[in-house]
Amino acid sequence: MDKVIEITNRAVADYGFRQAVMYGAQDVGRRWGLAKAEQDVLENTALDLLMALPVPVPPADIPAEQARLEAQIRAAG
Repeated sequence: MDKVIEITNRAVADYGFRQAVMYGAQDVGRRWGLAKAEQDVLENTALDLLMALPVPVPPADIPAEQARLEAQIRAAG
């Protein structure tokens, strides 16, 4: 799940990358070489979490949001 967490951490901090993940999760997963289980978590759990974030995430909130998403992704994986 480390790759999925790396992808979501970047998506929390970078709204442009978040859009790429939200609307092209299959392509992102393929480029990152995700395993089937990782791809499933990216396309389901991670996307749901990313779509619920504010636009943009306030800079002061980025570390807390990254930690929150990481915990939920690890629980799902």
